[in-house]
Amino acid sequence: MVIQFPTTKTTKDAIRQAIGQTVTFVIEGVATACETCSGLFQYDPNNETSLNPFCETCSGVYWITADVYSGIVAHVRWRTGDESDYGIAGQTLQGDCFITIDIDSLSPASIVKVKEVIADSRRVKIYRTIKRGVPSRDRIRFVCMEVGKE
Repeated sequence: MVIQFPTTKTTKDAIRQAIGQTVTFVIEGVATACETCSGLFQYDPNNETSLNPFCETCSGVYWITADVYSGIVAHVRWRTGDESDYGIAGQTLQGDCFITIDIDSLSPASIVKVKEVIADSRRVKIYRTIKRGVPSRDRIRFVCMEVGKE
């Protein structure tokens, strides 16, 4: 017996566009060399720092990392205070917020580099990533914890 699943990805995407909101994923950027120090050849290869500790651009670090802010439409669901999830080991961590996005919105390499997410003007950190969908994975759910409530 073969189960025929309906094609629902376009329907799920349309629902997410209708009821979703734009959340900001803060992704760690790629480290680049300081333009001031590299232009003056002031790089210490042994310590991987600048030879000028008073550089106004990098403060002697030499490497500058600029975070990337990416706005993605997502379905955000905040947990209420009375929800509990009990398992074999007792009460387990449910998370403060669930954020669901399309699987094609972020690459797997970018998901690993996400530092935090800003949703509803609240900062959350990703606790767990769950790929969802049948018969193929078509969305990603992030279980998040609000920053400052750990």
